[in-house]
Amino acid sequence: MSRKQRLILMVTTLLLTNCRDSTTDSHPIAFSEPLISKVLEKVRDEYVEKPDENKMLEGALNGMLAALDPYSCFFTNESFKLYTDSQKGEFGGLGLNVLFIDGILKVIAPMDDMPAQKAGIKAGDLITHIDGTPVIGLPVNDVFKRLHGNPGTSVTLKISRGAATPIVIRVTRDTIIVNPVKYRTQGNIGYIRISNFNDQTTDKLTKAIEAIQKNLHKNLQGLVLDLRNNPGGSTEQAVSVANLFLDSGTIVQIKSRHADRNNTYKASGADLLKGIPIAILINQGSASASEIVAAALRDNNRAVLIGEKTFGKGSIQDHFTIDNYGIIKVTIARFYTPKGEEIQDKGVQPDILLAPPAPDLLREYEKTNELDDKQLQRAIDLVQGLWAVKNRL
Repeated sequence: MSRKQRLILMVTTLLLTNCRDSTTDSHPIAFSEPLISKVLEKVRDEYVEKPDENKMLEGALNGMLAALDPYSCFFTNESFKLYTDSQKGEFGGLGLNVLFIDGILKVIAPMDDMPAQKAGIKAGDLITHIDGTPVIGLPVNDVFKRLHGNPGTSVTLKISRGAATPIVIRVTRDTIIVNPVKYRTQGNIGYIRISNFNDQTTDKLTKAIEAIQKNLHKNLQGLVLDLRNNPGGSTEQAVSVANLFLDSGTIVQIKSRHADRNNTYKASGADLLKGIPIAILINQGSASASEIVAAALRDNNRAVLIGEKTFGKGSIQDHFTIDNYGIIKVTIARFYTPKGEEIQDKGVQPDILLAPPAPDLLREYEKTNELDDKQLQRAIDLVQGLWAVKNRL
């Protein structure tokens, strides 16, 4: 038996997991090479067409990992390159952060000013079809290939949005350039938007803070940190970003099955704002690294959170190469707030619950007139009030 056939047999057992009527609690199906061999042999002999065993292998691997959680999956070498390119600063695509849940693509958040957002796709949307093909049943690798493509080409997405009638949106791909930090001042308040936690975020955030301080000098009264629709990214960047605003305290706790992966990150720097009030804007599109930062500053009494409960992505994945077959992404740990609260599937609750603004306003943050953005105006009013109280004492 060839090595490839052996691997197919080892993972094809996953195809049996949905056939619950074929087993009982007293005789559960286990990973058994003889059983898998018989199933594969029967499929080869009886299936209506000659089976594509490569496709079977890929589907089995993805199904086996998806049974763990929505964040674990299998990549071919080709699709892994698409995935890693999308984690860098520039790539071709839609500018969309998605998550597989029960065979459906859920939008975590569209990227600022990118094709998906401009086309009207929102955080929480469910993508059910890509170019007319149902997403359910598609391997992760196929989904990556269908969403990515050369700038100028288009893709049609069927969107389910709550109880509303599904809609079809056509999106033209573009070169996605991820600029994680944008900033401006509004009166005596600094405003910084972090849209992604990539390897540039901490450096650009530091420069943004310095620019705001230089512009306002001693007149700086507060900072609004906008993490709405920020799907996260690097855990290390989240820790270093939180560290910019803390003199001491725990930032995040990492817990795993393996003791050597457990870690507690503590602040080791100096608060660049020296205690100036901070308000953080969060919503259902704030996930992962965004939740680390929000919880760290909240639990250390350094910031007030305004908006909606966050997404609830409190886990860490690592990648492992499987010989020449591809790469698997597997959840290896979960993170907890400084106070020990689990974030996975629970999210981070705001201190002040406030309904979101009109969807289009989130991509207009550069403009100075944001009176319709009630979350932002509430944050500005809050830090101004905290500044007044702080300087009265």
